[in-house]
Amino acid sequence: MAGTEIVQEVTAALKGAGFPLVGTCSGRLEKESSAYDTWVEAGLHGPLEYMASTARLRSAPRAFLPWVRGVFCVALPYNTRREFSAAWIGRGRAWVSRYAWGRDYHKVVMAKLRSAVRLLRGLGHLAHAGVDTIPVMERALAARAGLGFIGKNGLLIHPRYGSYLFLGEILTDLPLEDSPDRVADGCGGCSLCMRGCPTRAFPRPGVLDASRCLSTWTIEHRGVFPPEAPALSGHLFGCDRCQEVCPYNRRAPLAGEEAFQPREGWFAPAPGRIAAMTEAEWDDATRGSALRRAKYDGLVRNARQILDEGGAGRAIQ
Repeated sequence: MAGTEIVQEVTAALKGAGFPLVGTCSGRLEKESSAYDTWVEAGLHGPLEYMASTARLRSAPRAFLPWVRGVFCVALPYNTRREFSAAWIGRGRAWVSRYAWGRDYHKVVMAKLRSAVRLLRGLGHLAHAGVDTIPVMERALAARAGLGFIGKNGLLIHPRYGSYLFLGEILTDLPLEDSPDRVADGCGGCSLCMRGCPTRAFPRPGVLDASRCLSTWTIEHRGVFPPEAPALSGHLFGCDRCQEVCPYNRRAPLAGEEAFQPREGWFAPAPGRIAAMTEAEWDDATRGSALRRAKYDGLVRNARQILDEGGAGRAIQ
């Protein structure tokens, strides 16, 4: 089967699995790799040491798997319920980032990729799928595949679906090229995401200082908060502010994936309830959820910090 026919068949399989956005790219990321190295050298990865230790592997998919000659990229929208954090935090509730409301996205997206992986392997090609689980620059690959543009908040934005997108990849030895239909930068003069960030974590457009990002502190940080940590200001797990203010997300359609609907107890929960959870209760309530990334100690610590700040949070540092 010719390469073009294989691409068409794999693309059809991915769309049939539920991905509205599918594209291909070569995996060559010279410009993006240079920018990534500059970001790491400036120390903007903060406490996320794995971002620095895997920099070489992220330079191109071939650095991770030498046989890679192309990448199939997909995006799955998860925009569910037009509810926004500021209103709920103002009522004394804690905020859980929208992506963690439902079932763990890693499992949902990976399950949808499997049929295309089997198809490629059945046609005699190597294939390896990833969903935020392999050291590749997902957003850069997706942009080269024509799935959107990189916004000033550093996220992939699609003109119709916005930035509430889960990304996935299938690395393959099938030679592929970047999409000829790249999406042009659509931010223009808008900087609502940068101004909306509660900790001013964007030193310049498209560049995140991870040491100031609330997602870093509420999800990745282990142990007590040091004095330099910003106020949580009601954020229990992650932060959606730079996405909530984006005009593209304000008009994006709601996702139909039932797995991403809020599970009971995790949409804007009362911080006191989370702070009082036993580990057994946490284990039961977070099973199959991305919330487990913060671990029991982390979520309870965050809830107690929110309460110490007065529920709605002290002034941003």
